[in-house]
Amino acid sequence: MTRLDTSTTLASVVTPPNVEALRLRLRDHVLRNKLKSSTRRELILETLASIGRHVTAEELLRDVRTRDARIGAATVYRTLRVLQDSGIVAERHFEGGASRFELLGDDHHDHLICTVCGAIVEFEDDVIEHEQKRVAADHGFELLMHRHELYGVCPKCRASNATSRPVRRM
Repeated sequence: MTRLDTSTTLASVVTPPNVEALRLRLRDHVLRNKLKSSTRRELILETLASIGRHVTAEELLRDVRTRDARIGAATVYRTLRVLQDSGIVAERHFEGGASRFELLGDDHHDHLICTVCGAIVEFEDDVIEHEQKRVAADHGFELLMHRHELYGVCPKCRASNATSRPVRRM
């Protein structure tokens, strides 16, 4: 799986999520936690799914307001918290940027992040997954979770020599 995700001019190549399954998961969470049912929450979830990339709360609010101008920032932030609590959304804190939110699927993936344009590429690699488990076991760790983020310059930025933001070398 390789998905390109960016808030810049790069095109997004993302497999669309199963919105109905997400909606059912949200409804189940709302019932189990005795929350009020909300069509606004579902609209925010549908908007997030339609965006198809990691998104800031502000970007989500902007897109939600194109569908319903009455929805405010507080509603979006509260809904993002409910979506996180339900396991539908994860908040990501990539280096040097605002918090971004992504829909969680059944697949685990890692991230390549361009330090120039902010592009985020999601990827899976069985060899890396195996090696992480081996390293943890070699050190006596029971691996519970991990986050793998690789920072660099994407092909488009390298081709254009667009280094307006400082690139941190390792």
